[in-house]
Amino acid sequence: INAEYGDLTETMAKLQVLTGLAGLVLASSDIYADHQRGVEMLVNDPAYHAPVVQSLAGEVQTLGADSGLPAVIVHGMGDSGTNPGMKSICATVGKKYPGKFTLCSTTADGISSITTSMPKQLEAFTAEVRSHPELKDGFNVVGLSQGNVLVEGYIALVNDPPVKSFVSICGPLEGEGTCPDNIAFKLVCPLWKLDSYGSGLAFSGYWKDISDKDKYLSKSTYLAQVLNEGATKNSSIADNFKALNNLVLVEATEDTMIVPKESEQHGFWAWGGDKSIIVPMEQSDGYKGDWIGLKTLDSAGKIHKSSFVGEHIRFNSSYWDGYVLPFLA
Repeated sequence: INAEYGDLTETMAKLQVLTGLAGLVLASSDIYADHQRGVEMLVNDPAYHAPVVQSLAGEVQTLGADSGLPAVIVHGMGDSGTNPGMKSICATVGKKYPGKFTLCSTTADGISSITTSMPKQLEAFTAEVRSHPELKDGFNVVGLSQGNVLVEGYIALVNDPPVKSFVSICGPLEGEGTCPDNIAFKLVCPLWKLDSYGSGLAFSGYWKDISDKDKYLSKSTYLAQVLNEGATKNSSIADNFKALNNLVLVEATEDTMIVPKESEQHGFWAWGGDKSIIVPMEQSDGYKGDWIGLKTLDSAGKIHKSSFVGEHIRFNSSYWDGYVLPFLA
């Protein structure tokens, strides 16, 4: 009898394990399905894409040093270089400055901007830039949202041909510190959180969990290298940034997509987990140590901070035409 009960007990234990595994499979299926819905929302909803703008009439002040250089415009997550907003933004450059070559980047369009890792996006962007002979002597670039992470990586790790002026609009330049509080990311993030640094999604490349600095430095697949945060500094990264004529840092005052929004101007939370403390660019270790040349650029008057009132990348034609376009003249 004891043997029979032993067999029954073992069988019940195995059934419990199988039931638990089945529950995990079902839960994982739900997480994956939600993730797919979130991805589709980011790709298909224009609210997450670049706004439609137009070039306004009137004289625009030029900044001289980069006059005549071609321009490159880089879209953000879920967007595409062929979407209406991006097409309108790129068109304004030629309308304002006739004859100027403008590349409306199509690197990692649509869903690829979410599912392709940042190192692979950088490879593709480098190839795209080098495929255009018009850019061989250098160019000015405007990035939107995640596109700025791509651009700062290009400057840090490639920069051939070189970027002359870099305008970052709502870019998570110092990383993203939490999953954004909107419906799309609430669907996307549970799957990504299963392996926050190693998921292979673009988001993992610039994730920064302030509760564990050592883990970030050892696990980051992109941002820690781009920001020269490792123990051994790469002097060529700082040199590449120091060669910029202008670094323009634009923040949306009501941004809920980039968290903390101060990342858009090279600020971030302090290490240790206290999200009530923002360390501004000028007080950060990276600035003080000039890891990517920010202190040098600032001392030379080449860093320009600006903001517009509104949500993530929801700038209007007046702001684009009056403030951003002159850096592309």
